[in-house]
Amino acid sequence: EGLQRLRLGSLESVEVEARLLNLMEKDKRLCRQLHLPLQAGCDTTLARMHRPYDTRRFTELLADIRKRIPDIAITTDIIAGFPEEEFASTLAFAENCGFSKMHIFPYSKRKGTPAEKMPNQIPETVKQRRCAQLAELDHKQQKKFLERFVGSAVEVLFEQTVENGYIEGLTSNYLRVYVRSEAELCGKIRKVRLLKAETSFLIGELLK
Repeated sequence: EGLQRLRLGSLESVEVEARLLNLMEKDKRLCRQLHLPLQAGCDTTLARMHRPYDTRRFTELLADIRKRIPDIAITTDIIAGFPEEEFASTLAFAENCGFSKMHIFPYSKRKGTPAEKMPNQIPETVKQRRCAQLAELDHKQQKKFLERFVGSAVEVLFEQTVENGYIEGLTSNYLRVYVRSEAELCGKIRKVRLLKAETSFLIGELLK
């Protein structure tokens, strides 16, 4: 009682069961955002990582989630440092998934893991180039997702005052929004009309 929003942290895709989606459909306090770490969009890579899913299962899950909760934001983690043909598959798969945000990692050796001793490690320069490719895709997908909501009225939980008279906050589906206001709104939820999409955030105006 009294709780207005609850946002889940990172979940493995296999943890997203029907009962969770049922609850998200019914209880609007649950934020319309899920972070599902993909890591790689290649079945060969996923099998070598001993991941309990493959690309087909992941694709089916995304389709089911979006069918039931159309405005949901699905974010993910992607690793760039895999063999060339496997990275190409990951890049293509990530584009098909249409994530609202990707957290991109080059891959770093972790002591004591099988990957640390694998041959043909990817050079740092190659990993950085791939991270840039993924970042370019990420910017395109973020902007496309944000543009879906331009013109709509949403509830924003304001978090902090920033420069030039703007206040920053988040929608239920984790869209970052900036509005001009002289009022003290931090920690409050207010209705906002979304006016313009930038690469990673939206500009809006307060509704009375």
